[in-house]
Amino acid sequence: MEDKKKELIEKHRKENYELDRLYAEHLALDGEVEKLESKRFLTPEEKSELVVLKKTKLDGRDRIEEILQELR
Repeated sequence: MEDKKKELIEKHRKENYELDRLYAEHLALDGEVEKLESKRFLTPEEKSELVVLKKTKLDGRDRIEEILQELR
């Protein structure tokens, strides 16, 4: 995520519960994705989990973008 967007998120997350929740979820999902991607080999279950995590992360990021557009 771009630094400018991160600054805007940090500025508004205290007053916007949904933005705060989505950003915290985004960071947590980021960690889970990195953990799986750092493995040399993934089981079929891990591959499926990775796809779901990335999709969930993308959906959350899209919603964050919508909120940021409203705040600008």
